[in-house]
Amino acid sequence: MDFTSLVEICIKGLTGFDAETQAADLRLQEILDSNCQLGDAEETFIVEVFSGCVRYHSLLSVTVENFYLDEGKKMLRKDSVLYRIFAYLAMLRLNDLGYENFESFIMKQDTLKMYSFLKYLFDLPKLQSWLKNKWCHIYDQKFVEDSVLPNLLNNMSDMLDLISQLNDKLQNKRGPKNPSVVTEPKPFKLTKVKPRAVPMPEPIPKLKPTNPVPTSTYKSPREEIELMKKKEDHRKRSEMLLENVRGMSANHTKTEKSAKTQERLNTIVKQGEEQLKFDCHKARPIPKQVLENTTPIKLNAAAILREDALYAKREEEELKKIVGVLSGEGTDDNFQVWKKQRDEELRKEEAEHQARKKMIGLISYEEAMLAKQKLTESNKNKVQKMRVEADKMLKEYLISQLQQEEETREKVLSIQESHQQAKAAQLNLQEIKRKMVQDVHAESKALMQIAVEEATKEMERKMQLIQEIRAFDRTPISTAKFVDLTSTAGFGFLCEMSIAELRERIVLMSEERARDLEEKRGDILAEKVSYKKMIEQKLDAISHNREIIGKEAEKKAKEKEKLKSPPQVKSTELDALQRKLEERRAERMKVKATQQMTMQSLPVKRAVNLEAEKRAMEERRWKELENTRERVAKMNTKTVGYRDTLLT
Repeated sequence: MDFTSLVEICIKGLTGFDAETQAADLRLQEILDSNCQLGDAEETFIVEVFSGCVRYHSLLSVTVENFYLDEGKKMLRKDSVLYRIFAYLAMLRLNDLGYENFESFIMKQDTLKMYSFLKYLFDLPKLQSWLKNKWCHIYDQKFVEDSVLPNLLNNMSDMLDLISQLNDKLQNKRGPKNPSVVTEPKPFKLTKVKPRAVPMPEPIPKLKPTNPVPTSTYKSPREEIELMKKKEDHRKRSEMLLENVRGMSANHTKTEKSAKTQERLNTIVKQGEEQLKFDCHKARPIPKQVLENTTPIKLNAAAILREDALYAKREEEELKKIVGVLSGEGTDDNFQVWKKQRDEELRKEEAEHQARKKMIGLISYEEAMLAKQKLTESNKNKVQKMRVEADKMLKEYLISQLQQEEETREKVLSIQESHQQAKAAQLNLQEIKRKMVQDVHAESKALMQIAVEEATKEMERKMQLIQEIRAFDRTPISTAKFVDLTSTAGFGFLCEMSIAELRERIVLMSEERARDLEEKRGDILAEKVSYKKMIEQKLDAISHNREIIGKEAEKKAKEKEKLKSPPQVKSTELDALQRKLEERRAERMKVKATQQMTMQSLPVKRAVNLEAEKRAMEERRWKELENTRERVAKMNTKTVGYRDTLLT
């Protein structure tokens, strides 16, 4: 069957097919039943194309949709199935189908359609950039790089030739003519001379391959690495134990407060912060020089007018009040008296509340101090027991560590003796290499000297050329031009004038401008005098009003000082709290006195011995730690020095 008919059968089967609502096997069977005359090869082609287009529907549809958006804007949408079939053959089955069969399929179709689609599909920048990214959104990157892109990239040269053929066909270009057959001369059949027998070459003797340097020479032995790891683990463990002991010894000083006392302390702190008022605006105090200086402050005109307007407004309000009283309206004197009495009662209540709070806080503090003293006694006993256990553990650990260090020292000494022989061979090889390097340096110096001499000659030649060019550039050229100030430019304008005439006109204009300025200055001076008189009158009024306001402020300050003095508070509840506080304080002082008596009752010698033992233990512990770290550092320096010698 023809190639076009096969493609048409595939197009009929795929048009109108929906994989979600129809079964692919039934649809394929219908296509094969309707075309009974097909052979085995043709049936397999139709089955492979149909199943492949259904399986890779998303990949092919993305490719075709992007083709319509980019290159195929003028193509018909009904040909999307045709483009999908050829996209499947080119992207996934080009190696199986073969280039010749694919070319025959292309040539049987419409030239313009195939040219535009193949030009889009085999565009290398698009393939490697956004087409690949679109495909990777649907399938894995590995599948795209291993299965899709190789079919397109491996056949890129053949496909470009095919695209150029389609382009020539569109432009009606004729192919190249077949060259005419030319007779070629043939040589005579002469007997060939037998070549001389070449003797077999003797085998070249080869040196025996040298044994490579073992890797163990540049690596530290396994036993040493294991020993270093064990040492590091033991050191970390000992430091952890030491830190734990130190932390436990200081825990007897820490005392946790109860929830009730913590709440009370928080409330006390909050009340103190509220009274201090950290967030309020803090004004700078007035300097003493300003307070002592009685001279009035000089005000500008704007400040004088603003203050005069304020006093005028206050006078209007006072007049309105007086008019209202005369007309029979009431005053707020009774209300002010009632307000003062109410404020006094509130102040007394607040003072009583604060005194009660203070008493409760002091009682809770005394109770907390009693609990703290009892807790410190119990903690001291616990700490003493833990110290004894820690000393025992530390002694056992130090004995075991000394034994391990002795064993490792013996092993390291035996290993160092075995490596001395390798060091001598290494030094001989270094001497040979040093001689070779010296020879190479001597040759390179000779070559460099020759190159430097040639470069200096070239540089001298260039410098001479530069000097000649500079001398030529420095020759003077006269560029002077003579100007007549009384002559015009000669362009033919009516308003054209010379520079001298222009200067005279500028002088006349400046004189006129000076006369206008003088007139304006006279007007401004007259306005200033009238304005100054008006401000002096208003200043007199302001000083009079300030005196009245100062007297009123003194009266108010005296009243505030009376209110600041705290009221005296007496109640039965406060007396009971005071008695309870004194009892708690007496109890605490009694416990404190008993503790001091017990401390003093201990014999002096025992206390001195305990302190001396404690200091000795701490000094011994620190010395042992320093000795172990010195040993580790010495071992590290020895191993590092040995490795450096091997590497050099």
